[in-house]
Amino acid sequence: MSSRINSLEQNIQLKEQTMVRTKELTLDEISTEVVMKHLSSFLHNNLEGVMSDYTNESVLITQDSTYTGLEEIRAFFTGLIMHFPQQMSNLVLDQLVANKDLVYVVWHAKTPSLQVPIGSDTFIIKDSKIYQQTFVGQLNFTNQ
Repeated sequence: MSSRINSLEQNIQLKEQTMVRTKELTLDEISTEVVMKHLSSFLHNNLEGVMSDYTNESVLITQDSTYTGLEEIRAFFTGLIMHFPQQMSNLVLDQLVANKDLVYVVWHAKTPSLQVPIGSDTFIIKDSKIYQQTFVGQLNFTNQ
């Protein structure tokens, strides 16, 4: 399990290392870096890092509810992140597509309390922050 997380972390670290470059980043690259940083913060259970990707104007839409602003988005992630303990979670990023300020990801995960055979997020990035996000996933909670 941890080998896949380590692989994703190595990819994220590699992307962070390549940020030191002389050419100007494209909008695709900037948007991808914001999302990869966001995923890294989530996988490291860094709630403050996750929240630093949003603003008071950010909106997160899920199949259950719409969360607007930092307080509501924090409440959503506080509840979700507890199901992804850092050393016992396996999240695999299956696809990432960036088109300017729009980023689409598909992933799956397995944790001690949750199985997600498919999850998907769409992000709209504005000024290097998550301006709008949608999330849908098949969340199968397991009994502990």
